[in-house]
Amino acid sequence: MKNSIFLVASLFALSSCEKVITLDLKGENKRVVIEGGISNEAGPYSVRVSQSADFYQAGVGEAITNATVTLSDNTGATESLTYTSNGTYQTKTTKGTAGRTYTLRVTANGATYQATSTMPAPVPLESLTYEAQALGDIIYANYTDPIATGNAYRWVMYVNDKQQGDVFAVNDRLNNGIRTRQALFLTSPNAPDLKTGDRIRVDMQCIDAPTYEYFFGLAQVLGSGNNQAATPANPTSNLSGGALGYFSAYSITSNSLTIK
Repeated sequence: MKNSIFLVASLFALSSCEKVITLDLKGENKRVVIEGGISNEAGPYSVRVSQSADFYQAGVGEAITNATVTLSDNTGATESLTYTSNGTYQTKTTKGTAGRTYTLRVTANGATYQATSTMPAPVPLESLTYEAQALGDIIYANYTDPIATGNAYRWVMYVNDKQQGDVFAVNDRLNNGIRTRQALFLTSPNAPDLKTGDRIRVDMQCIDAPTYEYFFGLAQVLGSGNNQAATPANPTSNLSGGALGYFSAYSITSNSLTIK
């Protein structure tokens, strides 16, 4: 849930215009931002609720501290999340289970937002390999995609226990049912140059289709990881009611290596 951005306007360059036009964007497009997830690992699980900043305002939008946040599943279990700090609400008793469908419901600023996500079965991340190339270092995630179609993945990389800002999201449209060697490029501005002794860990999240659409869109906007930059736009959210962000129920497997 870190390093997410939300773009609230498009920029247009009109080279032939002589008149200077000033757009009054302040105060416009303030929207609720929700970022949350539940996994098959032990909780607590967190949901952050905030309000997007003005277009010209730097930094992250302010936290919403008085939201009502509930998490339920298709077995009938429901929990009201507890506020901690900085717009973050946490579970105490919920346990994530693969195969279950989870519904997040958030009431904030007088409106209610909802998202549903089904947690896929985990797929083993069999190994990581490293290659140093002239155009940059590459970490390969090696795994076998299940025979059933419709699998999608998000990878989160850590270098010496520090999470990297690149966004990686891929589905099995081109590699269904086969052993796959997925290249993960470090392309974010603050990405380190890998060196001998660096410790790499990759978390492989198995995600549902709406979550994939969100992270694939985010990666395109950022020009991050394996994706090229696209026209600035908000990534497609699975939240109803016009909120920005996402809610994801995902299963996770991890692997690590040390650069030799």
